[in-house]
Amino acid sequence: MNISVRGLDAAVVKKIDELARKNKVSREEYIRRYLTKVSELEDIQNIDEKYHNLVDAVVDRLEQANDIIESNTLALEKISEKLK
Repeated sequence: MNISVRGLDAAVVKKIDELARKNKVSREEYIRRYLTKVSELEDIQNIDEKYHNLVDAVVDRLEQANDIIESNTLALEKISEKLK
């Protein structure tokens, strides 16, 4: 599929050309890659948000597990002292 963009500022085109040259690709290839990245950005952001939510949930569960372990340790210490 073809897309044409008209009326770009000369400075913008110059910058795109510089970036394309820096990446050793044509202007067209540079723009194609850039537009592909832009089209995938929302999906990546959604995945990133889900990942952060998952990490937060895991941290919460680990904190809960740590609290239970500490509570159990104290209970075992008390039982151990009574058995001595």
